Amino acid sequence: MPFPFNLPLTSLTYMLLYLATFVTHHLAMHFVVAGCLTIVGASIWYRRDREALLTNPVIRVLRDWMPFGLSAAITFGVAPLLFVQILEPVNFYTANLLLGWRWMVVIPALIAAFYLLYVLKSAWFERLAWWQRALVAGVNAGLFVFIGFCWTANHLVSSQPDAWPDTFASGVLPLAMVQVVSRSLVWLSIAFVSMASVVTAQLAYLREGTATDEDLPAVGWLRWLALAGLGLFAVASLTAIGVSMPGFAAVNNGSGYLWLGLGVLLWGGQIVLWHSEAMATGRGWIGARLGLLAGMLFCGSVVRELIRVASIDFAALIPQHEEAGNVQGFSLFLVTAVIVIGLMSLSVWWVRQSYQAEPVDIES
Repeated sequence: MPFPFNLPLTSLTYMLLYLATFVTHHLAMHFVVAGCLTIVGASIWYRRDREALLTNPVIRVLRDWMPFGLSAAITFGVAPLLFVQILEPVNFYTANLLLGWRWMVVIPALIAAFYLLYVLKSAWFERLAWWQRALVAGVNAGLFVFIGFCWTANHLVSSQPDAWPDTFASGVLPLAMVQVVSRSLVWLSIAFVSMASVVTAQLAYLREGTATDEDLPAVGWLRWLALAGLGLFAVASLTAIGVSMPGFAAVNNGSGYLWLGLGVLLWGGQIVLWHSEAMATGRGWIGARLGLLAGMLFCGSVVRELIRVASIDFAALIPQHEEAGNVQGFSLFLVTAVIVIGLMSLSVWWVRQSYQAEPVDIES
């Protein structure tokens, strides 16, 4: 049976949950990273027409929703982070320690990037000169790219246990530039496809101050971002596999061919759904595009884990998975879930009551 279905039941459960939650995290994170970079490009493109920039439907959606998108990315990132600590605890924590300050700085960088997203949607941002807007959005995007680099470095270090002693002794990370760049470009390129897919869905179905019926037909240019992202994704993915001998060996088998082949089919389906402006801006294709995208991200994540599993002694970790599977706490989970859902419902009720009691003038 193909990976990950050839794993024992407990390990299989953890791996499938890890992969599924990893996809949801990436969809939200892609929206934010590619959104910031899109605002940089739009600030330069509309440098002589501030009004066109601020009223552009895509830019309006991105500025409104990116703080929420990052909140969703952080929330969706909790589950895969927990699962990877169960699946590969020694590798994950060792990589953290070997990265040192590079790992510790992720949190302050994330906090700064989070607050900058609110700067992007502020009235102060609108009053800036075009190059200042591009600079603010560029710093924001740079922070997210740096955070992505740290996670890429963690993944690569955790997959090279033979290099850990030398890394500890010398302080030099066992990272080849071509590995880091190609892997970073894999997720950065597909981010534009995810962002374009989510934004078109928002413009098609959100009707509370976010979009109008005239907005969706006006964003056909998003398909060029999506198509460019799909092309770069293919090149970067092949490079990331080819420059790593463990990576090439991990996919040079029946399981690797299966997941690569399925991923290629879904990738081709994405190109078909983005190839014309009519399909790019048609409501009928939005659900299919998001479904194919999620499937392609899942296949890519499986290939990513194929390479990691081939690089470490994964079989030795299976007894730890079984032990973790025997840990009980379902009743505590239910109690906590009831409390949290109750507090969330109460917060929503309070907000709705305040809006009904005193309408807010959004334009002011």
